[in-house]
Amino acid sequence: MRYRLTTPQALHQLFFSDCDRNAVTKVTSRLCQHSFLLSHTLYGSNTYFTLGKAAARLFGVPARRIGPLGAIALYREFGVFSFCCQLAQSRERLRVKDIQQQFPKILASGIDAGHYYLDSDQGQVRLGYIWVEGGGSTEHIVSNVATRIIEPRRAVPALLDYIEKGRFLVAIVTLTADKRDQIALALRNLQTKVVFRVEVVPELIHLLPEIRNA
Repeated sequence: MRYRLTTPQALHQLFFSDCDRNAVTKVTSRLCQHSFLLSHTLYGSNTYFTLGKAAARLFGVPARRIGPLGAIALYREFGVFSFCCQLAQSRERLRVKDIQQQFPKILASGIDAGHYYLDSDQGQVRLGYIWVEGGGSTEHIVSNVATRIIEPRRAVPALLDYIEKGRFLVAIVTLTADKRDQIALALRNLQTKVVFRVEVVPELIHLLPEIRNA
């Protein structure tokens, strides 16, 4: 419900670390059989799961959230999911209802509130926003960060306060280590108090072709 998808690898790591992979397969097969999960092709022989009809009824999830994700949504949500759940440091994505309860003043019309998280680094906690870049040039990425992520949020008083106090972070998810280094270097030229984090999810390469430069 929090990430819109999960994978067998993540389930194994999170809940079955003391068992072999077959334990995950047995449990997820039963959940699919009883319509609590739906299985879809991720890429190649890899699969991902979304909630099924039975789980949607149980947890009150709208019917539109059931079924496979479209290409753009799958690329972005897999990137966010991997950033939070499959890298060395685990994080937790904030759902919109979490924002409504904990940070209601940052909500604003036209500004995405579905991809925030709390970033903890050496005792410093910042409000973070996750953006999965779509394979564009470094210049395109930096421009998007400045004009489509930072600038609109500066118009929201609560977010402007976070930015000016160095308590707002933009996390950029990219596809390769070389691209990560290029982005990190280019971001140094932005005149802003926003903090940046750039992480790599190599698997995104397999989901990229149809949405290049998104």
